[in-house]
Amino acid sequence: MTQQHEKLSAFMDGELNEAEFIDSVKNDSELQAKWRSYHVIRSGLRKEATVMPEFDITAQVAAALENEATVLAPKSKWQSIPGVNKIVPFMRQSGQFAVAASVAAAVILGVQQMNQPAPTEPFTTFQTNGTPQAGLAPVSLEQSQTLPNNNDMEALLEKRRQINALIADHEQQLKLKRAEEQSGQTAEDNPNQP
Repeated sequence: MTQQHEKLSAFMDGELNEAEFIDSVKNDSELQAKWRSYHVIRSGLRKEATVMPEFDITAQVAAALENEATVLAPKSKWQSIPGVNKIVPFMRQSGQFAVAASVAAAVILGVQQMNQPAPTEPFTTFQTNGTPQAGLAPVSLEQSQTLPNNNDMEALLEKRRQINALIADHEQQLKLKRAEEQSGQTAEDNPNQP
């Protein structure tokens, strides 16, 4: 048979010109299949592949499945445990509720995000109150600043005074608490002293 394949290859290359060989190719189905596959290979090598190769492996797969042994999986043991049949549906429903809650939370957050007003500026800047930072003046298109009126300044100063008084009071309370703790520790360390 290999001699027939060699003759077929030589005929395709134009080296063999026998009329009898053409008749043998017409009558032999295996040579016809080789003829087709050689033409597909030649077209692929010349990058003119207009015909896709035909691979029919269905008969081989069917035969392999027929010869294969059937294996049955054993029943799972966890289903035979009492009470499991009641827990599994509950866990399945809990999972469904968790998914539904996650989707609802995502929708709510998305709606809240979409309903926020659009910023009036393309980006936000840090307020420097007219003092340059790190030796550089802030970049701005607006060069004028509005000065607060006296009433606003007085209210601002009053708020600062109140905040400073609260901070001082808090620090004083912390010092008293530390002093009490230290005196309590020294009393525990020296119980004989009055």
